[in-house]
Order: sequence, then C-alpha cells, then structure tokens
Amino acid sequence: GRRQPLLLERALAALESIPGDQPPRLFFVAFAGYGWEAVFKREALAVRALFDERFGTTGRSLVLVNHRSTVDDTALASPANLDQALQYIGGLMNEDIDTLFLFLTSHGRKNLFAVEMPGFAFDGLTPADLKAMLDRARIRNRVVVVSACHSGSFIPTLADPTTLVIAAAHADRTSFGCEDRREWTYFGDAFFNRALRRERSFERAFRLARQTIGRWEARERLTRSLPQIAGGEALRQRLEEIARTAR
Repeated sequence: GRRQPLLLERALAALESIPGDQPPRLFFVAFAGYGWEAVFKREALAVRALFDERFGTTGRSLVLVNHRSTVDDTALASPANLDQALQYIGGLMNEDIDTLFLFLTSHGRKNLFAVEMPGFAFDGLTPADLKAMLDRARIRNRVVVVSACHSGSFIPTLADPTTLVIAAAHADRTSFGCEDRREWTYFGDAFFNRALRRERSFERAFRLARQTIGRWEARERLTRSLPQIAGGEALRQRLEEIARTAR
C-alpha cells in the first residue's frame, strides 16, 4: 500500500493520446468502490478489458479499485483519486468531440454510492460530488453507468443532453448479484458481459439488458430492480459514430 501515490501517477502517465488516432475518441474509467468484496473488482477489470477490445480504448482506459488483492498494483478507488484522474483525462480530451465512459460499481443507498476500503476512511460519492468532478474536469460529453442499489437516484443531478446516465436500479429499488464469490453483478452481467458483446450501441444494449434482468428477477421472484436510462440526447450521433468505428 505504500506505493499507492505512485500508482495513480504511473497509470495517468500511461494515458497518452495514441498518435494518428482520429476523434471522436472514447476514454474509459472504471471505479470499483467497495473493497470488502471481490465482485466489484472483477467487474471493473472485465469491463475495462471489454472496452479496450471492442471500443478501442487501449491507452485511454483507467481502472481504480478498492480490494486488498490489487492494493500494490492498482490505484485505489478513492474520491480524491477519481477527481485527480478525471482532471487529468479532461486535459487529454478534445472537449467538443471526445467522450468519457465512466463506470462505477459498488453498493449504494439513495443519493450515495459506497466507497469503502479496509484500513482507509473514504467518503461515499453523492450525485452532486460526481457532477462537480466531471464539470471541474471540463468533460462535457459523458456516459455514466452507476451499478449499485438505488443508483437511479443519481439521474436527476447528472442526466442532461450531453450526459447519458444508465443506472442499475430505480432510486427506490435494490439491484442484485453483489455477492463476493460472483464474477458479475446482475446488471454488470446483463449490460456489459452479454448485451455489449452483441451490440455496440449503449442505448440498445441497455434495452436488451433490462429485458434480461427482468427475466432473471421474475424467475427468482425478486422485487424488480427497474434499471433506468436518461439524458444524452445530444450525444446520440456521436455515440452511434463510436459504435460504428469500434472494432
């Protein structure tokens, strides 16, 4: 853990614009907030690998993780590290044409995304915290996926014409599959692992995932999590272009 401060610097230094790479470019950040269980770490790393492979984000992707198994090689998912990473990435992006895909996975309650790591005292993230970080970093075009219970509570603050927000659950509902031994949460599995391997449009993938999750929940007689999507109207054309040019 002593190497932690260097780990973020080193990861950010590796984020260089790839020469000859034409906009619009997609940048990717994953934030696995809950260090007591491994499922969030596994999900964040798998989604980064998926984006590097399918959306060409190699060299423009970063993962921040809270888990004891990664503390010596991966920068922690602390609010301060997220803020610093977003500031740095904002400086690399062309504000008008590049887009950030930010994926946050953890536990949550209404208006709060849990950020916990054994041995550290981190504050959770509120919708206002997240909006302030993105605005301060001057990252205008953004897709924010919040995979946590009650994550729909982030939509009113964050969703706008240039911010597409996808949430794993309605503001008043829990999401499922957060157990330590799992490879994926229900939402992560349905949206990233299944839908986005078939479909490169985030909106169409969301619709597929919502159906899949509905089937799983019905089969297990769970109270429906009701995943949510909002905003991003002005991003639609740009995201279609990213989907078309993605590998």
